[in-house]
Amino acid sequence: MRSTGGNNADGPHGRRRSVEDPRLWLSGGRPRFWRNVSAAGLAWSLLLAGAVTALWVFAPIRRDALDSDLTLVYVGARIGLEHGWSHIYSLDLQQQLFAQLRPGAPFGDGERFLSPPPLAWLIVPLSVLGPAGAFYAWSTLSLAALAAAWWLAAPGAGPARALWLLGALAWYPLLYSLSLGQPAMLVLLAVAACWRLAEVGKPYLAGAALGLAAVKPQLSLVLPLVLLVAGRWRIAAAWAVTTAILAGLSVIVIGPQGLGDYRSLLTEAQTIPNNRYFTLAYVLGPGVLSYLAAAGVVGVGLVGAHLNREAALARLFALGLITTALGATYWHLQDFTILALAAWLFWRDTPPAWQRLWLLVVVAACELAWPISPLPVLVTVAVWLAFLIVPSPSPARPGEVRRHHGAPTSEAQPAQ
Repeated sequence: MRSTGGNNADGPHGRRRSVEDPRLWLSGGRPRFWRNVSAAGLAWSLLLAGAVTALWVFAPIRRDALDSDLTLVYVGARIGLEHGWSHIYSLDLQQQLFAQLRPGAPFGDGERFLSPPPLAWLIVPLSVLGPAGAFYAWSTLSLAALAAAWWLAAPGAGPARALWLLGALAWYPLLYSLSLGQPAMLVLLAVAACWRLAEVGKPYLAGAALGLAAVKPQLSLVLPLVLLVAGRWRIAAAWAVTTAILAGLSVIVIGPQGLGDYRSLLTEAQTIPNNRYFTLAYVLGPGVLSYLAAAGVVGVGLVGAHLNREAALARLFALGLITTALGATYWHLQDFTILALAAWLFWRDTPPAWQRLWLLVVVAACELAWPISPLPVLVTVAVWLAFLIVPSPSPARPGEVRRHHGAPTSEAQPAQ
């Protein structure tokens, strides 16, 4: 007797219709199938976009592996090993070694080793590979750090979660950062580890992990203040102790002479337009007004931290990173790499769909920042910051377990 309906009803010729009948897929009866098809299509698009962007961004490195910022860090490490660490910020020694490594290359006002000493210390073990070998080894470590940060912080579950990693690797600022040998991926990992450790109730270890972001402190500078104002004082305290230890060791190692040279280089760096091109100075000029505006952004971010003091940690971390980016007084296009982590954590807080779509506008603005101007980037990031200042409609409560995209996470108590 023929069935009268249902997914297994007989077909038009009396054959029993399988639940895998392709006609059901074509008619929309398999939403999971279409989601998988869409995800696969997006993955291929991101792979192609990433490959094309990487070919363009890494073109200078293919011609000369020393045409990166890591060469300057290598110079600092070599000076420390050969002349003493008190001389790593000596402009004369930097110029001499740079000329040895890259004869004929101009030693412009952007060719300075300005990073904190711990970054040079990290390069010391790689210096045995030579400057080019050090770059390739550093790039490998940076990719591993990015993958680890993605594993710790990216939202979602299953294979579709890989789209976040592919998206990051297709984004121009992040690829640009990799091509320059910047330490941004290490900072990304340090902040992601801090968030994850805080999520599982280990605030002191979380703060210590955040302290390791001192290799490039300007990428997460306001985050500890946001956490402190939001009541997560244990994380902020551990960060302060870790940072103080690293700063103290640095001052002891470089001594008064190195400290004086460092201050001179920092003073010079603030007068170079390129170092402030992607800050509010682009709109307000390099004078006092731009510094006041940056301070105002930080103040607004801290007000948002207070208003969101019972929000999920992911929201607070995103708030801290975005406030840092918009309130910076020394910032480059590659520094927007940190917003990849901010986007992952922002998404975890389950914002409205229209706010999630805004992330695409931020991505596009950063992609087109060179041919257009920094203004769209500054505007879109400011709007994103406004989203986060408004308190979350469903704040985390002490002891509450919230579910983000199918993955239960225990929120830390606000009164840490």
